[in-house]
Amino acid sequence: MAEIDYADNHIMRLCTDRQFRQKHLGQQAAKHLVNRLHEVRAVAVVEDLLRTTGQWEELTGNRSGQWSAHLGRNWRLIAEARRGDVLVLLIEIVDYH
Repeated sequence: MAEIDYADNHIMRLCTDRQFRQKHLGQQAAKHLVNRLHEVRAVAVVEDLLRTTGQWEELTGNRSGQWSAHLGRNWRLIAEARRGDVLVLLIEIVDYH
């Protein structure tokens, strides 16, 4: 089971505080974020995320080594694997449009 760490307090609050999450992301993206967090916690190694729901993709270019998960509409969760693929560092949630 993968562990989750957070790049900063803002991303931690988005992932752990339901009211804060809904206020900043809206109800739909907040729901998708909770689903993506469950997916991270459920895998044995991070690469398994690429084989699960189809919501995760490996990024390239200046984001090489990072992964993106769709949260609905324009929102993406950006993460990277750490410590031998058993720790997922959640970097940011971005509106990519």
